[in-house]
Amino acid sequence: MSPRGGSPDVIVVGGGFAGLAAATAVAEAGGKALLLESRPHLGGRARSFIDPDTGSIIDNGQHLLMGCYAEMLRFLERIGAADRIAWGDRLEVPYLDPGGRATVLRAGSGRVGALTGLLRFNGLPFGERLAAARVPIAARRDDAALEELTVAQWLARLEQSPAARRRLWDPLAIAALNEAPERAAASGFAAALRHAFFSGPRGIALGAPRVGLSDLYVEPAKNYLRARGCEVRPRAPVQRLLESGRHSSGVLLAGGERLEADAVIAAVPPKPLLELLPPALAGDRFFARVGELRDSAILSVYLWFGAPVVERPYAALLGGFWQWVFMRDGVRPPPSAEKEPAAVHGGLHVVTLVRSAASGEADRPKETLVRQALDELRRYVPATARLTPRHDLVIKEKSATVSLTPGTASLRPTTVTPLERFYLAGDWIATGIPATVESACLSGHAAARAAARR
Repeated sequence: MSPRGGSPDVIVVGGGFAGLAAATAVAEAGGKALLLESRPHLGGRARSFIDPDTGSIIDNGQHLLMGCYAEMLRFLERIGAADRIAWGDRLEVPYLDPGGRATVLRAGSGRVGALTGLLRFNGLPFGERLAAARVPIAARRDDAALEELTVAQWLARLEQSPAARRRLWDPLAIAALNEAPERAAASGFAAALRHAFFSGPRGIALGAPRVGLSDLYVEPAKNYLRARGCEVRPRAPVQRLLESGRHSSGVLLAGGERLEADAVIAAVPPKPLLELLPPALAGDRFFARVGELRDSAILSVYLWFGAPVVERPYAALLGGFWQWVFMRDGVRPPPSAEKEPAAVHGGLHVVTLVRSAASGEADRPKETLVRQALDELRRYVPATARLTPRHDLVIKEKSATVSLTPGTASLRPTTVTPLERFYLAGDWIATGIPATVESACLSGHAAARAAARR
């Protein structure tokens, strides 16, 4: 690709992981990208902000990253941000019972370290550990029938005990798919296990950002684009995609400005995608089926304490309403922040409790969720029994991901669309893996390659 005067080669609509991965890939290939974002900030559903009461940087959702996220790592390396993730040597997942007893799933060494970790997992009797090893082995087979089964049905076919489900598979499935095992398609869980267990020794490693999500990838990506002559425009909502004959020719902004480009990449969720398409195009079966996808919510409660209260950086809570707990010292703004944050009222030790697949609970009042989170924290971490948080915050991401239930794989569109020079990106695109950060980056890179071929 080569710039053509003042017009961009590619317009990218949407500034989350997918859009920024696509735009920076265009720039890396020598093209001129224009990135448009309707909101004042970039980052989409994976961003951070400064809590006004404490000055802490807070992510709008906790993210654990995996070593098998090759496309995400490629994106972060491109923008010079790969060192902003703290990696463990290999998989280590603590599971907490009420009362605080912990059992830990640890991967062994070598290419089959994750499998040996299952066999050593002391949360299950040895016979059930042997049975558990069937699951990742079965996931390695390309079985189209898994799209018609739920995770629960698939695990039953593999003779997984109720204890194995409760203590091992269900927490992992809910975290990977953001859907209940009784509702989620088994194909997505199999894909996640296949990537994690069989991507080499580092594939199963878990990592967490050392900085807020916006400092992890949004700011470095913006700097990367601007250094290469590309434009990033927040507060630039797109009203409609423009067509010229059988191909896209650009976009019309809400303020009436027409922008032309050789190609357009829409890196937005399903509903906003349909809203920017001309009516005739939105009615095309390729696009119309996108409207059948449904969302799944994630709830997060942040609690500030004056001292660290949880020994581990993260743990699964077995049998609780809240499924995961994270302990993270409050991240402060970088020294380059334009002005000092508000005075810290509540210490900088933040505990986050997370519930995925939470669409049925997303309308609960904030006070109810905070009380429930504190009660469960005291139940699973007895050392907090007499502690009172100094500050709290509830974040409800009602459209955190799409809900990938059996039969929905056919609703996920491909990157290349029936309209020439118009491409799609997003974690919900048909990437063959669940709607994760890796799926977003994979689709963004695929869209950039398709646009480059044009």
